[in-house]
Amino acid sequence: MRLYLGGFLSFYGPSKQGLIEIHLQERTPLRILLDSLGIPVSHVYLSVVNGEQVILEDAVVIETDEVHLYPPIDGG
Repeated sequence: MRLYLGGFLSFYGPSKQGLIEIHLQERTPLRILLDSLGIPVSHVYLSVVNGEQVILEDAVVIETDEVHLYPPIDGG
């Protein structure tokens, strides 16, 4: 599985990079995967799996998925 961490979420990736390659043995709830990686679910505003926006709490991912996560954007 490929996990892209957008914005400041990239700080939670290895070496502070925004792309993580993850090998999954089975279908895994995205929320549990993020918990295991130390990525606070509360910091994720937008979740996209294979190009489709999903509800993070309901999403389940598999080995071949591509997941993009983005924090809220603030500023002006």
